[in-house]
Amino acid sequence: MAPIDSTKARRDAGGPLLGWLMDEAQLRGQLLNEMASALGVTYGYINQLRNGIRKVSHISNEFARSCANYLGVPTVVVKLVSGSISLSDFAWPAVDEDMVVERAFQRMLSDPNVRPSLPRNAHKLPVPAKRAMVMMYADITGVDIFGARQLPDIVHWLQRAAIVHDGHEGQAMEAKLHRLLMAESNDLAAHVVA
Repeated sequence: MAPIDSTKARRDAGGPLLGWLMDEAQLRGQLLNEMASALGVTYGYINQLRNGIRKVSHISNEFARSCANYLGVPTVVVKLVSGSISLSDFAWPAVDEDMVVERAFQRMLSDPNVRPSLPRNAHKLPVPAKRAMVMMYADITGVDIFGARQLPDIVHWLQRAAIVHDGHEGQAMEAKLHRLLMAESNDLAAHVVA
């Protein structure tokens, strides 16, 4: 088996995910077949991904989890790198700029410290004036009025949801196992009595 050439992998159809996996394997001193075994797949499967016979963007959830475990990252990172989730999936839907400015302006108006210092007819100001006011407000207060810094929060919420989901799955499995053990012990008790 030949050593792993991670530079070549990046040029091949396997793209960044295969390149990253191969870099990690190289750091571990593993050959391709050893890496494949660690990921729970065959050497042939890895080759199919490398050669574009199989699309990396169509990897299974199970394989993505194996890759994540191997690389020591959350599964969503593997899905992003593989192309299963695109970066554009994190973008907000296209909204007219004037509408964004208007929403931000309304948020600014809801600040009880700012509202009294604005003219009564502030809502009649033209969009460029509202934009300038909102930009100044965001700069002075540090408030993320346009929601630009929400992505880390979104990732945090997703991670939290995943942890809670895994916890509930674990509890459900424990409850199911408990029910099975109780049923078996009841069956055993019934046989002993009979």
